[in-house]
Amino acid sequence: MTLEAVGFWFNERAPSAYPRPQRLVGTWKRAARTAVLAHLRAGAVFESYRARSHCRFACGETAMGHRDLTDGVFVWPEGLAHYIEAHSVTLPPRFVRHAVATRPFVKPVGLISDAAWLAWGRRAAVDLTGWEAPEHALRQRLAAELRSAGRPRTEILLVHPGTREVAVRLHSGALVIVQLRPPFPLRTLTWDDWPRLKRS
Repeated sequence: MTLEAVGFWFNERAPSAYPRPQRLVGTWKRAARTAVLAHLRAGAVFESYRARSHCRFACGETAMGHRDLTDGVFVWPEGLAHYIEAHSVTLPPRFVRHAVATRPFVKPVGLISDAAWLAWGRRAAVDLTGWEAPEHALRQRLAAELRSAGRPRTEILLVHPGTREVAVRLHSGALVIVQLRPPFPLRTLTWDDWPRLKRS
């Protein structure tokens, strides 16, 4: 059986097609919200990890968990209830209907598919078309180029081979796009600015 993923978010340190929860804030009917929260918290442990999760809203919440939970149909990160309770993040109607119906939990088995979650969350995802995570050797070479241009202490996240641009995270945590040609101009932005970048 294939479990359906829900509630997995974009990670600024490893950009992906997962949605940003900030773009999914909405309203809930009280009864549905209560039922969904209870359903999420009653999940069975599917998998545990050594590293703990963090809230993508940077609200300071530290009890986000380190496990994925399941009801035998869906699988979600342990901290998903926090996003609904504290930030009013919405979830796919299909999952909400399922959670409200309070179907019995079954033994978690099978693989995970995130296709439906990615499709539903597309409107909240960062468009990474043309961008890719560089291989180790390329990452090293790009880091050397940036150091020689006077931009040390950067973490290279993505590269756009067609435009010779690199998305880097500065030591301060700021996200910048660096053009890899002298004088190495850069643009400071946030992930929410990303879809509005204009290509020449």
